[in-house]
Amino acid sequence: MKVAILGLGSIGSRHARNLERLGHAPIGFDPRPVKPTSFPIAATVDDALSAADAVVVATPTSLHADHALLALHRGLPVLVEKPLATNPAEAEQVAALARAENLTCGVAMNLRFHPAINELRALLSDGTLGRVLYAQVSCGSDLRAWRPGTDYRTTYSARAELGGGVVRDCVHELDYLTWLLGPAVSVTAEVEHASALEIDVEDLGLALIRLAGGALASLDLTYFDPAYRRGCLLVGADASARWDWTAGTIEVRRNERVPEIRPVDADVGHTYVAEVKDFLDAVSSSRPPRTTAEEGVAVVRLAEAILQSAHTGRRLSL
Repeated sequence: MKVAILGLGSIGSRHARNLERLGHAPIGFDPRPVKPTSFPIAATVDDALSAADAVVVATPTSLHADHALLALHRGLPVLVEKPLATNPAEAEQVAALARAENLTCGVAMNLRFHPAINELRALLSDGTLGRVLYAQVSCGSDLRAWRPGTDYRTTYSARAELGGGVVRDCVHELDYLTWLLGPAVSVTAEVEHASALEIDVEDLGLALIRLAGGALASLDLTYFDPAYRRGCLLVGADASARWDWTAGTIEVRRNERVPEIRPVDADVGHTYVAEVKDFLDAVSSSRPPRTTAEEGVAVVRLAEAILQSAHTGRRLSL
């Protein structure tokens, strides 16, 4: 399949490499000069779309909706990097057009393919944890270390005009929380530019989220952790499960018994391959991708509610 890759930054280039390894033919586009590649580079977005059977949108967040709409208007299935858009209205516009044209539109949430998240889903579905009462989701890292050789101040993550900020950037955590435990119904939040990072967006996000199933979840996201920190805790009526990304384990605890340690270590690179394979298989078999546009809209709506709750000082319903 010929796949247009709009945006050849770190994630767009990763998608292009993965597509080549899977036997597909990427066609790149980026308005900035790019290093020589093993695949053709189109002069314009139109040229890239004209040569494509499907599209991956990997431009800055502020352009996601515009580029997804261009692809859909041409009748092309599209995989949009997270988040689907910067605000709910744009996200809903993308999802509505995909529905109207009966086109595949997926959102690139690679953690849905991580063995840890799928092990947590299994623990929920088989009843090991019982009814989940509380969840804690965390992701902390140092923005300056994300892209070696690139000035972090120039990246979309650091700039409001490009749709940056830790809440929109770390929507993987919002997505897997709601994929595991169901939709959010209300949120109370605080955000802050707390560190010395030279950015014009928040680098700290804290939220308390009420989920439709009755559980409460706390969320903390940062751009300034000296050491990478990621994982979650699910506390059920019968057992708890703690996922530690760095250790590559899920620890299941029941009363005072010895904890059960389940290995879930993974090469995260495989999750990116899996999400592209899933998208292209969804296109060829006319089935929904693992993360649908509608689910992408829900995550954008939750991210927006977190930001609005923080700015207004009010608890918001979704």
